[in-house]
Amino acid sequence: MSDRTGWILTLACLVVFSGPGRVRAQAADNRNDEAKAIKAKVDESVAWYQVFTDTNAAEPLAPQPVLRWRNLTRGTQESDGVFVLWIKKGRPEASASIYPWEGNLIHDFASLSRDAKLVAREGGRVIWSPETPGVAFKDIPGAPVPAETPAARLRQMKVLADRFKVTMTGWRADKSDREELRLLPKPAYRPEPSDAQGPDAGWIDGGVFAFVQGTDPEAILLLEAVRENGRPRWQYAFARATASGLEARLDKSVVWEVEFLEGKATPLKPQMTFRHSLGTSRDR
Repeated sequence: MSDRTGWILTLACLVVFSGPGRVRAQAADNRNDEAKAIKAKVDESVAWYQVFTDTNAAEPLAPQPVLRWRNLTRGTQESDGVFVLWIKKGRPEASASIYPWEGNLIHDFASLSRDAKLVAREGGRVIWSPETPGVAFKDIPGAPVPAETPAARLRQMKVLADRFKVTMTGWRADKSDREELRLLPKPAYRPEPSDAQGPDAGWIDGGVFAFVQGTDPEAILLLEAVRENGRPRWQYAFARATASGLEARLDKSVVWEVEFLEGKATPLKPQMTFRHSLGTSRDR
């Protein structure tokens, strides 16, 4: 075999064996580029809506992303989602899970407000104004008196959060797709001591804990140290971050239940979902 013939055969082998690898590498690069573009769109969309504590508020609350998450249990997710809170003086007033799904960008909003004054606007137009408070707080039986220091209160919150269990009761009528959710070991949000001023003199401290599927927050536990009638105490409330039904237990007793939403979220309810095509250009 001549040197020229051998060189041609070698080159042909390189083309045959390296070609599919280059194709796979190019496809992987394309997927990475697409994921980066979607992530940038998710991050950009955090500022699409303005959330106000009431209709007379002059300035919107600043959105604060507190958790990046991914959930592959329900299928391929094109990029990470983000969980966002809108904070007033250390206390969260609203939340949103923002994520790509089947070619759309989803914003699942929930009111965390203790009253019914929350308002969200898009381009000056009111698009969400719940008629009822987003959460209902209750005293935690057997809880200690809130500690004097922020560090000690954080330790108390972690112990209290461990007393709760949350089950996602699913989308099926017979609830055969029930799944126990995992509590993240650290709060998704906890105010800095200098920020823990609260919306009124009765609010001392608080934390937001997430019960997750994968790392996707499905239920939100709010723990707050408050002062009522001169006596400090720990209180809790739950909010949903999914359309699925949910059930929460404190120790062994069921203390909170919500049904599968199935399109029941509306601009007047504490939960509201907005969908936009990922291909849509939105100038803000």
